[in-house]
Amino acid sequence: MYLRPLGIIIKKLMKILIIPDVHGSHEWEAAKKLPVTAYDYAVFLGDYFDSWENEWPDQGENFKAICDFVREDTAHRKLLLGNHDWSYLSRTPRGACVSGHQSWHIEDIRKLLTDNRDILDIAFECEANCPGGKIVFSHAGFSRTWVKSILDVFGILENHWSVSFLNEQWHMISLNPYSVSFNARFEEILDWYGFFSGSGNEITQGPLWIRPEALLKDAFYETQIVGHTELCLGDYVFLSEKDININRKNNLIVADSNNHLIFDVIDTENLPDNAMSFLEFSKFYKRTHKQINDIKSQEFARMDYSKETVMSKLTEVFGEKLADRYYRMFF
Repeated sequence: MYLRPLGIIIKKLMKILIIPDVHGSHEWEAAKKLPVTAYDYAVFLGDYFDSWENEWPDQGENFKAICDFVREDTAHRKLLLGNHDWSYLSRTPRGACVSGHQSWHIEDIRKLLTDNRDILDIAFECEANCPGGKIVFSHAGFSRTWVKSILDVFGILENHWSVSFLNEQWHMISLNPYSVSFNARFEEILDWYGFFSGSGNEITQGPLWIRPEALLKDAFYETQIVGHTELCLGDYVFLSEKDININRKNNLIVADSNNHLIFDVIDTENLPDNAMSFLEFSKFYKRTHKQINDIKSQEFARMDYSKETVMSKLTEVFGEKLADRYYRMFF
């Protein structure tokens, strides 16, 4: 029987800088330009490798730079694990089932990750003025179904579960399948752990794999912040959905976009209240893409792709802040 460790939940957090999936991108470097007073905590949401734009050795050097940045202040800068990172560490048959997996760089990437495993966690939590009283950060999110699975792996009751317990177990297990401390069952449920969806859109999936649509139906934590799924169109996506089994709403902030941009700092004491259901978001997503494609078509007809002209159109439709982000993302 494992006992719950005395994990510390950080109190009185105000502002958190969320750095979504990196995938070799250098967008994260925007964090280095911010004054330390701009945020209380910076949280990297994982997936440091596998890119079709930034190739090797840049991906490796980029991850080293991220680790150096985190090590400057490990108390306030948090490095979380993503499924594209875990795929280089897992020794189970399904461990490497991710798109863009670089089989020819497994040993290089594995060494970079194991060398920095002491600062690499699975999740981070803090108190906040929100439903549930706290926010939990992870790459993809925690479903109740997955947490029940891991309680069974460790033979503990739910009241012994915590984010700090999971992080401690992750740091303790051996990554050597021939070691007595290798936990194959733990490894298996960190892998892709589904039955119906190859993308992870089902409630059996864990914090490295589950997709927002499934998570909203079965969330273990009432308020979560995740990356993993490139839903963002110029700003964070705030989702809220009625739980399928309990009488509450699950709240989710999704932080990743196809360019992996860093958006504004999240104020945990004043979270936005303009959440959408997944259906409402789907309509918004399609409508916004149509508006952007309409602008592209207009500019193509005029044969004028100058930034000034495009920005003028984008600003007219979306406003100045979003116009700049949409220009970077789509033009």
